Amino acid sequence: MLIQFNCSNHRSIKDQVIFSMAASSDTSLEESLISFGKKRYLRCAEIYGANGSGKTSLVDAMGRMAAIVRNSNNHQPGDRIVRFPHKLSDSSEPTSFELVFEKDGVKYSYGFKYGDEGVLEEYLYYWPSSKKSMVFERSSALDYVFAEPFKRSGENCAGRLKENKLLLSCAANETDITPILNVFLFFKNDLVFYSSGVDNWFDYSVAQLKNNPSTKRKFIEFMQSIGSDLKDVKIKIENRPINITNSPPFLVAEQLPKVVNVVDLRLVYPEFEVNFNEESSGVQALFYFVCPMMDILSNNKVLIADEIESHLHPSIVVDIVRRFTKNDSPEGQLVMTTHNTDLLDLDVVRRDQIWFTELKKKTRSTDLYSLAEIKNVRKGENIKKGYITGRYGAIPMLNSNIREVRK
Repeated sequence: MLIQFNCSNHRSIKDQVIFSMAASSDTSLEESLISFGKKRYLRCAEIYGANGSGKTSLVDAMGRMAAIVRNSNNHQPGDRIVRFPHKLSDSSEPTSFELVFEKDGVKYSYGFKYGDEGVLEEYLYYWPSSKKSMVFERSSALDYVFAEPFKRSGENCAGRLKENKLLLSCAANETDITPILNVFLFFKNDLVFYSSGVDNWFDYSVAQLKNNPSTKRKFIEFMQSIGSDLKDVKIKIENRPINITNSPPFLVAEQLPKVVNVVDLRLVYPEFEVNFNEESSGVQALFYFVCPMMDILSNNKVLIADEIESHLHPSIVVDIVRRFTKNDSPEGQLVMTTHNTDLLDLDVVRRDQIWFTELKKKTRSTDLYSLAEIKNVRKGENIKKGYITGRYGAIPMLNSNIREVRK
């Protein structure tokens, strides 16, 4: 479960921003919250703002942190850690990421700072009881210390850690320290990223439908619940040999695969069946999204979605949000950027679930805040109207004269 994410000096984010899934004292829709310890947390958060205000920068920062954790141990000497600092930041200013989350009933806090030269700071803490405990701290590229219970296993990292590698990633491969493995696997398996226009979920969905009857049933039920008369999904995968006889001379035959997997995917309706490639972009978008969503909900993962409404009808997006916030659902979470103002409804979401990004003109940097932080917002207020008219900042139309220009 995601609890909090902090970030600074990444793309349009210059000064530190704090994104929190902790619930406020708001008493509305309490049945949709997740209880952990003495606190309550959100199942869903929506991020609004003008184009270019930093919505994508925030979710990209989460994805960049996860990618560094997953791939850090593969870095070779001389490789630089990919970094996208704010254009107006000083060249010596590091980028920092911190994630606070819960896994298997234990709270963790993990973060690091890095610059062009490599990792500058890194730490991992956890709460095996009500008291915060250290797992390790790293104060410079190669200067680190493990807490006493983990020192002996941590010695396996000696000589293997480099300036361009995270201690977390190194220790996950070289030690059997349980808190480290749990944190690494949270980044590897439990954070799932979706971006519109990316087809990399096709294989994910095909595998789920072919190998998991429960997911297939839920997918068909979902399609029927939104008005489709889909009856079945047929999947056939063939291993076809590749003919390399006429391949270009610059391709080395030994480096080419000998076979390729060809997927024949057909959607079955009452009177006919159709090849997936012949379906509308809307149905294809649902195929990419719904199967992974079922897996995320069932296994308490966190879905980070940028522009979730691409090719999806607004009412379908509302239905997706309701599935994540139902009190009888598992504890999967959804964090999404969106322009869908139909979701700005306090009968559907709480005030602390609505977040805004706004670009500060002076520093050209992103400011992030939630509706719950704005004073004098009544429970019965028309949030959609207030957002469109700029009452909460984060004005969705940067050019106030656009209506006049169109006339």
